[in-house]
Amino acid sequence: MMNDLNTDCKDIIMEYLLHYCYKDTAKALLDEIQHLDECSKAIKLKVHNAVGDQAISARNDHDKRHTIDMSMLDKSNIEWNHIDARKDIHNAIREGDIGRAFTLIEKHFPNLIRAYNTINRMEAALQDSSALPKSHCTIYKLRCQQFVETLRSSGPIEAIQFAKFYFRPCSKLYKELTDDATSLIAYTDLESHDRASQRHRDKIADEVNQMVLESQHFSPQTALEKLWRQKTAIQVELDNQKRQSSARDQQESENTKALM
Repeated sequence: MMNDLNTDCKDIIMEYLLHYCYKDTAKALLDEIQHLDECSKAIKLKVHNAVGDQAISARNDHDKRHTIDMSMLDKSNIEWNHIDARKDIHNAIREGDIGRAFTLIEKHFPNLIRAYNTINRMEAALQDSSALPKSHCTIYKLRCQQFVETLRSSGPIEAIQFAKFYFRPCSKLYKELTDDATSLIAYTDLESHDRASQRHRDKIADEVNQMVLESQHFSPQTALEKLWRQKTAIQVELDNQKRQSSARDQQESENTKALM
């Protein structure tokens, strides 16, 4: 049971590190896990040789097979080039270099851009956004961010030219997103708008990272974050129940005093 818990903890931590592209830390953790596993196997072997019990030998063999079958923490199972690509894309978006981000997406995850462009050529598909894959909206959000960065760096004329070319297929489909981005042309102080803030860049960068993960058949959210949200939801519910119970007790106390 303890071995299962240890494996689960390792998996949860490793998933979080890989999700957010902490490549060096993930590799260091894998090396440490391998070293500890080798030490554990050596200790078990010494114990087995000292005791010489066939039943223990059979149980150890079973545990060993179970560990080999269950453990996925192997460097050879991880596509490190995809992690590097996701990290480069994420950094490019956070730095406002959206053109570079699109170049990287097209280079490393071309199916995403290909699907987006294919949908844009299908007039019927652009009538209902609810029928489209989530990735289509995410890529359009990234185009909207590129419009903002163009407005910031090159001015309104270049931004309008950009919008004419890239917004046309989807401007009505995502009207709210389009209006929110293009309205920034009216602002003399662009940096004062939340849409042009670093916080918004970071938000888009995280959304694109989730999109790429889903395209590679990974969960867009880590198990650690899911556990934390579940813990928070449970805590909120317990606090609500405690307040309701306290209110009932107080009401009962007041009713009792009134009767007396």
